[in-house]
Amino acid sequence: MCRNRHVNFENLPWPANVLKFNQLVGEMQTGDDMVVTIKDVDVVGNLQLLLGSLPDLQFEILRTASDYRIRVIKR
Repeated sequence: MCRNRHVNFENLPWPANVLKFNQLVGEMQTGDDMVVTIKDVDVVGNLQLLLGSLPDLQFEILRTASDYRIRVIKR
């Protein structure tokens, strides 16, 4: 069964947000979809590097007026 989740990291400090993100990505199963909300552009850059190194994930980063949304899909 595929899971969809939305996680808000806006108030979680660095590096806890990167560590928690890595944990959640590691728990994803094929077909899972996760959206993470983050405010800090530097953290977004770190997560982009992490996601780019994982070949079984597809991701997109969307910028809104007040934050960033990273959508991750496990293939």
